[in-house]
Amino acid sequence: MNKNSHFTLDQVAATADYKQGLPSTRKYTMVDLGKPGPDDWFRGYDLGNGFDGFTKAHITKKKDAEGKPHPYLIASSDEDFKAACVQKLKNVQYVHLYYGITSHYRPFIWPVVAVEDINDAIGWHATGIEIAQAGMSRWTQIQSDKPNSRYIHVDLEDQKSVPDYEVYKKAPIDYETAINKAFRERIISDENHPIYKNAGTIVESSFVNNTKKGIARP
Repeated sequence: MNKNSHFTLDQVAATADYKQGLPSTRKYTMVDLGKPGPDDWFRGYDLGNGFDGFTKAHITKKKDAEGKPHPYLIASSDEDFKAACVQKLKNVQYVHLYYGITSHYRPFIWPVVAVEDINDAIGWHATGIEIAQAGMSRWTQIQSDKPNSRYIHVDLEDQKSVPDYEVYKKAPIDYETAINKAFRERIISDENHPIYKNAGTIVESSFVNNTKKGIARP
């Protein structure tokens, strides 16, 4: 190389950390499960029909040995089984399976709790869904505000500061595959799953049975 070679600032400046290659050449094999971290800027993928295009599903949460809760997806072609899960399992939530990516090229599936009437929703759910919807069109952050039981919505003022890479607009992994990668082995699909088997059976008291028969007043 000529020792007198001159490089402009544009040639020297690095617009990304290239340790893993350019976004267009990376292999996306992992999908995170959960909402983005407080320092992550994220966008949601528009798969058709915006936020409403995301599949709604039921999840339940189970704590591990350290007491940390993990979401499990209830998925089956048997509608009766899914209904039985909702009745039998604890901590079941109806969610939107939000598919997005962070500015650090990390795809994720975020189970956003579905809200029928935002005016009646608790603070965490109401602010969560509003922030998720905002992320469909702008780079956004979500931060917890535990004293007020809500999430804080942070908007990136200079939206153009994030490079306009194709991976931010078009998902590198199809939606169905991304869901399976995110939940990995946390999918309850039949009665043999340990969480379902260990959930116990609801036994109705004689009072409940008599109420149904009209013998006792509710």
